[in-house]
Amino acid sequence: MTALAASSATTDSCTRWSLRPFPKGNSTFTPRPRHRAGRAMASTPIYRVTDCLHQGRTVLVPCDELVTTVSAWLAELGADSPLVEDLARAVRTGDWPAVYALGESLSVDVSVAA
Repeated sequence: MTALAASSATTDSCTRWSLRPFPKGNSTFTPRPRHRAGRAMASTPIYRVTDCLHQGRTVLVPCDELVTTVSAWLAELGADSPLVEDLARAVRTGDWPAVYALGESLSVDVSVAA
């Protein structure tokens, strides 16, 4: 057998195996795929932000977009507040009493989207 024939024989034997359960001790091991379709991967938390001054205005945003969203809402009213940065910082660190207090001052509700 030549080297080329030997390498193709090796390749053929490797491509013929399949993932089937096989016994290991008293249990059966079943290989699982590394990625399952439809399964959510770890991601950043999403927050529900509701504008209390405008009926029905609610958005789902990651913490990185919280400042932009609330600042844009305030800009529509001709307002600007440094409390928006404090709100985002409180959300990021999980300081929910501060989030609620700052949200009340800014007329927004922030909660974790389920």
